[in-house]
Amino acid sequence: MVKTGNTLQYRDRRRARVDRLTHRVVAGSGLLVLATLLLIFFYLLYVVTPLFLSPSVNGQKTVQRHSAVSASALGISDDGQIGFRIDNQGYGEFIPFIKNQPVSRVQLVPTLSLLAQSAGEWPVYALNQPDGRLRFVQPVISHKEHLSFDWSYPFGEQTYSLGLPTQPLRHLAIASVGEQHLVVAAIGQENTLIVADIDANGLRVRARVALSDNAVQQLLLTPDGQQLYLLSGGELMQWQVDGAALTLREKRQLQLAEPLHLALLSGGRSLLVQAADGQISQWFEVPGDDGATLTEIRRFEHIAGESVLLATEAQRRVFATLNAQGKLSLFASKQSQALLTQNVPARAQGLALSARGQALLIETAQGWHRYRVDNPYPDIGWRGLWQKLWYENYPEPAYIWQSTSADDSYQTKFSMMPLMLGTLKAAIYAMLFATPLALSAAVYTACFMSPALRRWIKPTLEIMGALPTVVVGLIAAIWLAPHFATYLSAILAMPILWVLAVLGCGWLAQRLPAHWRARFPAGWDALFLLPVVFLTWLAACWMAPYIEIGILGQPLYQWLGDDFVQRNTLVAGVALGFALIPLIFSLAEDALFSVPARLSEGSLALGATAWQTLWRVVLPSASAGIFAALMLSFGRAVGETMIVLMATGNTPIMDEGLLQGLRSLAANIAIEMPEAVTNSGHYRVLFLTALTLFVFTFAVNTLAEAIRQRLRRRYRDEGENA
Repeated sequence: MVKTGNTLQYRDRRRARVDRLTHRVVAGSGLLVLATLLLIFFYLLYVVTPLFLSPSVNGQKTVQRHSAVSASALGISDDGQIGFRIDNQGYGEFIPFIKNQPVSRVQLVPTLSLLAQSAGEWPVYALNQPDGRLRFVQPVISHKEHLSFDWSYPFGEQTYSLGLPTQPLRHLAIASVGEQHLVVAAIGQENTLIVADIDANGLRVRARVALSDNAVQQLLLTPDGQQLYLLSGGELMQWQVDGAALTLREKRQLQLAEPLHLALLSGGRSLLVQAADGQISQWFEVPGDDGATLTEIRRFEHIAGESVLLATEAQRRVFATLNAQGKLSLFASKQSQALLTQNVPARAQGLALSARGQALLIETAQGWHRYRVDNPYPDIGWRGLWQKLWYENYPEPAYIWQSTSADDSYQTKFSMMPLMLGTLKAAIYAMLFATPLALSAAVYTACFMSPALRRWIKPTLEIMGALPTVVVGLIAAIWLAPHFATYLSAILAMPILWVLAVLGCGWLAQRLPAHWRARFPAGWDALFLLPVVFLTWLAACWMAPYIEIGILGQPLYQWLGDDFVQRNTLVAGVALGFALIPLIFSLAEDALFSVPARLSEGSLALGATAWQTLWRVVLPSASAGIFAALMLSFGRAVGETMIVLMATGNTPIMDEGLLQGLRSLAANIAIEMPEAVTNSGHYRVLFLTALTLFVFTFAVNTLAEAIRQRLRRRYRDEGENA
């Protein structure tokens, strides 16, 4: 007799060990997946967080002042190591904060009457002498081998005359428009406005205009040398410099407390107007029916005090204000609230920001105070990402995504609303196309199709899901989009025509004699509908062009004009829906086919029709699986990249139209991430779009799982209780 007790105990212990090992492996794998998701989430959050950190001003260093002469110009290098100034007596002086002692003063001109500076990292200064002649100097700071600094004369040490009487100029402005090329605008004592060019060949007067007798308080020249702003009391005049002509474009009366002060932000398109009470407003040209007009766009937080110093950055649209009480405020042009407010030494005499805003220099009677500024992303804020902003040269506030431009002085526009709208448009239209087809096919295959035909149809549709999405996108872009334009009216009418054709075939089938209907095998009805569907599509495509020409006189897509683009939401919806059909069909068909047969058989035995059984018994029992199929497909549609990238025009616009282009979050990341500079604002905003996509997908899937579990609990054990 064989003893099996020990063998069975051994097998039981081994089975228990295998079960424990399997349980731990499965649980560990699940925890590893959750940990990976959390790691992805926190990494995205780590990259995005610096966008929303508040700026800071710290690292103060002070150098004692050895001259009591006030400064006409003040500046500092971006690393904060060297400051420089030109005083009212015409002396230039460097302030090395690393050595803690000022360098000896250098006389740049015998006597200084007026000073003007160009925009840029290292500005050129025009020094006007009492005889009206000009000399041009530029601070040069080099870090190549060791720190060195000096004053250079880009146009030589000689002086230049504008051809005016030997008297000091009243107002002066310059713009550096290229290497060794300056545009100079000046107003002499006789109130004559002169525009001249200075290059390697010398000085050449381009235009001369006699102004009215009204006193001009300030003259500004844009960095491109093409526009002039003149301030006379409360009256602002804008002049256009066009070759040898000066044209008065606009004259505005500013209803602000006088005296006023003007300043230009980086790029020269935005004008800051500072009132006597400290109020600062931003103005720029807004296009309209009668041409572009200067418009007040926003007012910044009121800074109380009559003496408010204003300094702008050369590379970004950022400026700082400082009042007599030592209240320093930092602003960006896209928002009216201050980015930072901090107390610094009071009774300042001068204020300067470095070109990229990384250093700040304050001059007081006691000395020069250097601060390091940490403000890497001033133009990116929560409001600008999700709300409308009024950008330069736009007619109104808008949602705009424009990360790059050919113009060096462009204003970045990082509104995520067009990308969110594009993502939802593509996903919703794809679901509208795929859901009826996939669910109808799943219902018919699971409940009505013959088993022999089902064994062929189900694997065929599931194999469609293996088709690479890049191939689907390529076909949609190269072949489908042009044909959609040609047969646009037929495509738009096709859903209605197909419904009518199918209903008509069903109605005719019911009118056939019973012995004719008996010849058709049950479950093979779809094969007889396919020729009807194909012929309906063929007839519509053949007739549509003739109907369009007969009614509109031209093809529909030409008649729509700008309301139609070839690669549009319709093309993307059809192509993406084609990729979603296999997923929805497979999951929904499995859910329907898994409904216990006794439920439907019991319903039929009680006298219900096949349609009543499907609608009231089968679909409710399979609703959890069907809902899961739809939510998984929607999640895939939201995150799809290649089809949306290739089948649409990739235009990030706020347009809900079916025949306009779009750009989704995923496609935007694929397009722009290779060109984004690491740790730049653009780079971090792209990571923010990835985080938004991650959170949105996670929230949708979590909600879907909660609803699915509720449906499962509702219909749980229904088969056993039936």
